[in-house]
Amino acid sequence: MLYRSIRELADDIRSGMTTPGELVSEALERIEALDGELQAFVTVMRAAALQAAEEAEREQRRGFFRGPLHGIPIAVKDLIAVRGERLTAGSRVLADYVAPEDASVVEHLRRHGAIIIGKTNTHEFGLGVFTPPTHNPWKRDHVPGGSSGGSAVAVAACMCVGAIGTDTGGSIRIPAACCGVTGLKPTYGRVSCHGVIPLSRSLDHVGPLARSAEDCAFIFDAIAGYDPRDPESVSGPPSRSSALLIEGPEGRGPLSLQGLRLGLPPEDFVAPLDPEVRAAWRAAVLIFQEAGAHISEVSLSRPSLATFRTIQLPEAAFAHRERGWLSERAALYGPLTLRRLQEGERIRAVDYLRAQQERRVFSTQLRSVLQRVDALVLPAQPMPAIPIAQIDQEITIEGQREEATTASLRLTLPFNLAGLPAVAFPCGFSQAGLPLGLQVVGNAFDEATVLRIAHAYQQLTDWHRRDIP
Repeated sequence: MLYRSIRELADDIRSGMTTPGELVSEALERIEALDGELQAFVTVMRAAALQAAEEAEREQRRGFFRGPLHGIPIAVKDLIAVRGERLTAGSRVLADYVAPEDASVVEHLRRHGAIIIGKTNTHEFGLGVFTPPTHNPWKRDHVPGGSSGGSAVAVAACMCVGAIGTDTGGSIRIPAACCGVTGLKPTYGRVSCHGVIPLSRSLDHVGPLARSAEDCAFIFDAIAGYDPRDPESVSGPPSRSSALLIEGPEGRGPLSLQGLRLGLPPEDFVAPLDPEVRAAWRAAVLIFQEAGAHISEVSLSRPSLATFRTIQLPEAAFAHRERGWLSERAALYGPLTLRRLQEGERIRAVDYLRAQQERRVFSTQLRSVLQRVDALVLPAQPMPAIPIAQIDQEITIEGQREEATTASLRLTLPFNLAGLPAVAFPCGFSQAGLPLGLQVVGNAFDEATVLRIAHAYQQLTDWHRRDIP
């Protein structure tokens, strides 16, 4: 049942063909069978999930149906608070911490009837792109991406129907691309970060991962909204992304891309690219053209990793120093995380302000481009998932040597700097059997359009329906 879409499962639950208890039991069985090897979960909430399923069934029998997520098992990244459960952030620093309340995103999920099945592994405090000790379900000796790698693996292996991740430089979209699932980074502030351990306040986003764009739309509709407890939260009308996918815009069918203008970034923005990634990207563009979209190349310069790090690391160091962790528990951090936080404390204010100015220049340029096109289409990752053994090494792409972390971040971090919505989804497989990911980026608060583009593509292809070996 967990291979089915949220819409199909919701119809079955509403009609009585299946129950939340059956869904949760199947999810727990798959976790027990698969997670010993994949290690997607840090905490499995067996008792709480079964109890929540019983309550969902009682509501169902009374004729009370909370919506499409009623009884649907959802996993939550372990940077996000779930009341009464450990909140470790993948670190010994918080190994025994128990969250006293739900994060805002968990409150929203529960309000819409979702059942929290467990907490998923994350790179320590989200400050990385590989998520040890989690393994890629397609090839166990390859990385799952990160830092929301546990969430992506849980979805890819059908240990849950959907999951929640966080994204500061690509941490939803990178694992979505590596694991062959769909992941949405919403507009900055569209989903509350209250109850989420911060990495970089001005770059952090919370969003869904699922098997399809339609499933992401259902989850996003449930979790989006203004929250006065989050100073970065933004107000706006309720999301109708899922309705738009089903009904179609302005009287057109939901699969029509007629009239949409899609922009391709120039070569110096995306290069170097693995040849298989480049071929899959170009093939996807042809499918968009056949669906009625107008394709054009746009002019856009790519911000540097140095600009990103000069903003991210001081904000991360401040968050950890503010909580006393750096002064009181420094010995408990992993060496790489501690080194990056200490580097953040050494960055000068003048350099931080200069990076913020560079960020504003890029964001203005990008918004200008998006006045001429409706969305950008580009790869989510320049290469397939790399072997775990290459995490701390340089890799070669199109004959160019590049540090593995830099390669993973360079096509995703620009859109965290700009705070614009972006969705990653599978667009093919390498000859080695690893997923290849596409990325669509849109205007602020226009998640509906990027999800619509991804959904149309997924109705014309079957990459997102492939099952792990």
